[in-house]
Amino acid sequence: MKTALLLTAAALSLSGCAVIYDYAQDVAQAQCASSNGNGQDRRACEKRNAPSHDDYEARRKRLQEGKSS
Repeated sequence: MKTALLLTAAALSLSGCAVIYDYAQDVAQAQCASSNGNGQDRRACEKRNAPSHDDYEARRKRLQEGKSS
């Protein structure tokens, strides 16, 4: 029972990180869209802020393991 409760809590906390990450990405994308820069600057900003949480996590894990992307 305790194990199931701990696993549920861990799963919820991990999914919470994804929600926060996605929200921050949405805010960053909105800032890119509202910037007064030229189109190339806006596209570069959008590209920097485009990775999904899953892509971010995979890249972070690769970097932690010493692999380059």
